[in-house]
Amino acid sequence: MSDGLTIKTWMKRICLFLLLALVATSSYGQDNRVVKQMNVLGSAVIHDKNLASGRQNAVNDALAAAVGQVVMEMLTDETVVRRFQLINDSILAERDNYVENYRVLTESVAGSTVRTLVRVEVAADRISRDLSRLGLALAGAVTPRILFMVAEKNVLDAAFTYWWGDRLLAGRTICEGAMAAAFQSAGFDILDPPNLSAPLGLPRDAPETDLVNLAGRLGADVLIVASGAASAATNTMGGAIAAFEAIVEARAFNVKTGQSIGRARQKDVVSGQDAVTGGRDALAGGGSLAGDALARQVMAAWQQDQDRSAVIEVAVEGTGGHIASFVRLRTAISSLSGVKELKMKEMSADRAAMAVNYQGSTRSLADALLLKTFSGFGIDIFEVTPEAIRIRLVHQ
Repeated sequence: MSDGLTIKTWMKRICLFLLLALVATSSYGQDNRVVKQMNVLGSAVIHDKNLASGRQNAVNDALAAAVGQVVMEMLTDETVVRRFQLINDSILAERDNYVENYRVLTESVAGSTVRTLVRVEVAADRISRDLSRLGLALAGAVTPRILFMVAEKNVLDAAFTYWWGDRLLAGRTICEGAMAAAFQSAGFDILDPPNLSAPLGLPRDAPETDLVNLAGRLGADVLIVASGAASAATNTMGGAIAAFEAIVEARAFNVKTGQSIGRARQKDVVSGQDAVTGGRDALAGGGSLAGDALARQVMAAWQQDQDRSAVIEVAVEGTGGHIASFVRLRTAISSLSGVKELKMKEMSADRAAMAVNYQGSTRSLADALLLKTFSGFGIDIFEVTPEAIRIRLVHQ
């Protein structure tokens, strides 16, 4: 009798395992080509009673609006506002590269205005690819956490100022703030400088491995190491107005691998009457230019690295008697941004293990899971290593 029950129990577990594996893998292996279809209004003024020309202009207006709508859906409002010129020149002005097909559904003429309703098919995958190549982080995408270590020296300063040295600093330097703003406008996740209780006492030019290890302990995915130095230029005007220049040199490192993923050197020159103010303005300008240049390189390298996403083991304890809760957790994981594939590895009496193909680090996956809420149960993420995440189901 007991043998029969045991066989039935294991048969149920095997069936459940196969069902979970089937559900987890059913949506993968599909074509990555994404075409978005929408109905869009376009309008134009009819000049010299040329209705055909006005109609085509209205259609073109609808096509541009369709591409713009897809861009707006992919980026945050802040990124669109701050980087609109770049988006306009590189994407919106090249709408024909992204319109797959269109059909005029209807039109209306009122006085000298013609309006058209157009069904447009937009290549959303190409827009997504090109936005990433421009260094713009897509809304909802997994982006790296950036830590800045920027040493700065203004015109009248005797030495460089930096937060990892022999004295504590309150807030960012001018150059670092400008670089951070450039990265933030591109959609990156920016880490604040650490709140130190005592100076770290590291030299400005500490070995790269030491700085990368420090960045890893502070939770960064990418480290930006930079220096900005301002000085008085030779040009003057009337003896009262002088020129000030700043040179900013920056490098980016993948914290996980320690490899360099970007480099920038920018110079900015400003005019002013005061050396301190002029130097600050030059440092801010140079930092902004270097940040813009480096953000694009970092995004391209990050996207390339994420395309080679790693398989993370997610082990879940406490599944015994709570299979429904585990299934809901598994569904939540598979729906997270950056998860490319999820497969069941193991299913035992009180434990389950999954292999998650994820575009990002185990820490970023754990952070995303921590923000998920579930009705009737919670999760305790009790261990995160570079290769695995261990979770315990918690029921009330």
